Amino acid sequence: MPPKKKLSVKLPPVVATVIRPVATRLNRIEDLLIEMRGVLDFHLKRIAALQKQMDILIEKDRVRLRD
Repeated sequence: MPPKKKLSVKLPPVVATVIRPVATRLNRIEDLLIEMRGVLDFHLKRIAALQKQMDILIEKDRVRLRD
């Protein structure tokens, strides 16, 4: 019985070396975007908390000025 042939696409060495770094770079970019989103969420929550505090202080000042 003849040996089975493996059916795989043979890429030239140049193409194979270019494909891997692109995939690696895309994974790194995705990781950075996820990290940036986490940092952005943190800052947005902090800004919202500060805005809430400012609104409370402004309201207290308005009430104080009315009296």
